[in-house]
Amino acid sequence: MRVRTFISILVALLAVVTVAYLTHQNVELLGQPFRLADGWYVPLYSALLTVFLLGFLPVVTILLVQTLKQDLSRRRQRRLDREAQSWQASFRRAVDLQEDEQWSRAAEELERVLADQPDDFTTLLRYGEVLRHRGRFDEALDAHRRASVLFPQSTAVLLQLIEDYKARGEAEVAAEIRERLLRDFSGSGLIILRQKRDEALARRDWEATRTLQEKIDSFQPANVISAEGIDIATRHILKYQAAVALMESDRFGEAKKIFRELVEESPESIPPMMMLGEVALFEGDAEGALQQWRNIFDKTGAPTVLQRLEDSFIERGEPLRAIETLRAIIATSDDDVLPRFFLAHLYARLEMHEEAIKMLDGIQTRVRDSPAYFNLLGELRSRRGEKEAAAEAYRVSIEHLGLSARRYACAACSSVFDSWDAVCSICGTFGLIELQIELDTQRVQDQPMYDRPTWPVYGNEDEN
Repeated sequence: MRVRTFISILVALLAVVTVAYLTHQNVELLGQPFRLADGWYVPLYSALLTVFLLGFLPVVTILLVQTLKQDLSRRRQRRLDREAQSWQASFRRAVDLQEDEQWSRAAEELERVLADQPDDFTTLLRYGEVLRHRGRFDEALDAHRRASVLFPQSTAVLLQLIEDYKARGEAEVAAEIRERLLRDFSGSGLIILRQKRDEALARRDWEATRTLQEKIDSFQPANVISAEGIDIATRHILKYQAAVALMESDRFGEAKKIFRELVEESPESIPPMMMLGEVALFEGDAEGALQQWRNIFDKTGAPTVLQRLEDSFIERGEPLRAIETLRAIIATSDDDVLPRFFLAHLYARLEMHEEAIKMLDGIQTRVRDSPAYFNLLGELRSRRGEKEAAAEAYRVSIEHLGLSARRYACAACSSVFDSWDAVCSICGTFGLIELQIELDTQRVQDQPMYDRPTWPVYGNEDEN
């Protein structure tokens, strides 16, 4: 029982007791006749009671009706909320199933949503797409037509209708809709296509990316497309992946031609230059590959090149040539810190610990803030059994990575503080400040090759 209800009951009992007492004390007075008309008398208490009821009952009735209405409204709203949560959950499951290409189960979930929300635009859009993937082209077209009636100016519907008509083999109708899309909504249509293209690119789905890019190219003339930097970059990536596919098919001449075209289009792009060396290596021209990579390092100073040179010599069983090549690069480099570091790394890889430490000592004053330097030094000291020196090197590496600094972050507003407090001084929340530990990837850019990632020769995540 609530406190308010309990107090109300007490007050009501007190009022009853008070009325009973006063009635008993004035029983003679209340029993006096009250004249209504000639010859019409009623007891005084009856007249008082009648007047009270006439004033009280209408007010109570109005309040009761309003309370009932509010209660029914709340019940109705709770029911609607439960229904909304139910179809929203079905919609989310349908989206997940669609992403997993489980078209049948996705269609079932979307049908449940449409049973409650038959005119929901987003659901109709996805339902039509799912039906098209299941081969139910007529039903897909009907769903998208219903969506187009609800939102006739939607470019997303027009794009889906284009795919529906193409799936039905009605290319002419699809072309007409595409022309309308270009004529009336050219900007919006391209925005949607580019968003889908970027999603496919992020998934490394090269075939889908190529298809979407071709659609974008068909929407605008070449001179307009050339003004879009993202389109140029995407075509560059697709061209690169096509050349990689040719390499995997042993069509080295065609791959080399494309890589050279990419270098001409973007002289500062390192991947196609590196791949020219890989092509030479696959063709049996190891010296040509090494010379290509030397030229790239002389031009760009990219640490990736030094790692590839090192790996190449180790793969061929020529560690001495690797040492000689790095020494030659050191002798000809204006800034020899990076090649000296890689030579120390090579020495460590070959278990030449003394030479590695000596090389690191030679560049210590020039790389005081490098976590990679102290990490390698710590590993070398540890291999030699110098535990205290290794621990100190690792400590400095961790310190330069920023992991030793204590920072506290508010989970509510993400504000960062140097010390802990119970209450956030920014948003005022209580008990949501916790110690934060994160790795700032920008601080480890000077250790590009220490963990020896392999060069993405084939552009495939499974092979990297």
